[in-house]
Amino acid sequence: MEKLYAQALFTLAQKSATNGTSADELVKHLVAHLQSTGKQKLLPRILREMKRLDARHQSFSESLEVASEQEVASAERAAKELGITASATINSSLVSGWRARAGSRVIDRSGKRTLIDLYRFIANA
Repeated sequence: MEKLYAQALFTLAQKSATNGTSADELVKHLVAHLQSTGKQKLLPRILREMKRLDARHQSFSESLEVASEQEVASAERAAKELGITASATINSSLVSGWRARAGSRVIDRSGKRTLIDLYRFIANA
């Protein structure tokens, strides 16, 4: 039962971003409905399921991380050539380069990856 409520709320929340309904209103309506039907005990399980749905949604969404502001344009252009259209965000843990994710596919063109590949090449030679 909680999975159905969570899925409905998650779908409505995604649609509400486009039609102007706030997430607070959706939650208020859900709580009022659960109280009127005597199902308030479902709230913790609905929350847990919502977190699971959000984590799954985040893992399939596209992301692009760059090391610095100067690399944004070139990273977005290179990622677009590979079919990733996400806008870039700055990740200070990257020394140089960029890293993109689309679903389960990860493309790592960072400085760290280059150094690791260089080390493996030298170690195996």
